[in-house]
Amino acid sequence: MKFWRLPPILGFLLLMACGYQHPAARPVESGAIAINVTTWENMTNEIFLEGVLLQKTADWLQQSRLYHMEPDPSRAEYLLSGTIEAVNFPATAFNSSDRATTLKAWAKVTYRLREQATGKTLWEIKDTVREKNFLAGVDAVHNRSNKEEALAVIADELAEQIYLKLLIFLSEKPPESAK
Repeated sequence: MKFWRLPPILGFLLLMACGYQHPAARPVESGAIAINVTTWENMTNEIFLEGVLLQKTADWLQQSRLYHMEPDPSRAEYLLSGTIEAVNFPATAFNSSDRATTLKAWAKVTYRLREQATGKTLWEIKDTVREKNFLAGVDAVHNRSNKEEALAVIADELAEQIYLKLLIFLSEKPPESAK
C-alpha cells in the first residue's frame, strides 16, 4: 500500500485544516460593487423566461467577489435591467414527411446599466440576438422541455455576456478619487 494516496475524506479534511475555502462561499468584500438586478421586462408569451434570465445573471455575478447582489435598489451603486423583446421558434430541419425535426430558439433582448446616484444610463446594449437549435420532441411535453432547455442555454449565454461587459466596464471606470 502506498502512503501518498489518501482517501478522499482525508484529503478534504486536510484542505479544510489548511484554511481552504471555496471562492463562492467567502464573505462579500467590503469594497464589492453593489448591483441591483431587476426582473427583466418580458414582452413575449414565454412567462418563465424573465425569471430564468434573472437567475442566470445572479449566478454569473455571484461568481466574482467584485460584485454584491443588492436586493434594495436604493442601496445599490448600479441598477441592471433588461427587456425581452421577442422570442421565436422557427423550424430548421424537416424529415421526409415534411415534419420538423429541429427547431431554433431565438431571443432578442436589450439590457442596460444605470448609475443609481445620478440615474444616468451608463450603457445600453440593444437588440442582442441569441439562438440555440433544439430537437423537436415526439410530443408536446418533450417539445416544451427541449424548448425550455434551449432558452435556459440562451439565458446563460446572455448572463455571461452581461457579466463580461460589467467586468470590462467597471474595471475601466476611474476610481471616485480620480474624478
